[in-house]
Amino acid sequence: MIKYAPLPQSILLTGIIGMIISAIFTYSGRISLSWGFAFMLVFIIMIIASFISMTPSFDDV
Repeated sequence: MIKYAPLPQSILLTGIIGMIISAIFTYSGRISLSWGFAFMLVFIIMIIASFISMTPSFDDV
């Protein structure tokens, strides 16, 4: 089984705040749709990575 390195909680916080800000800026028209999608994709990947690192690793005994 693969063991994942624990990530700091600041990664999750940065991902959530960044995704919200990117969504607001894209919706309001401050940044274009393609840039907004790219930023939100990066922040979603950060959130998923922090969720994966939070899951407990079960050792095969």
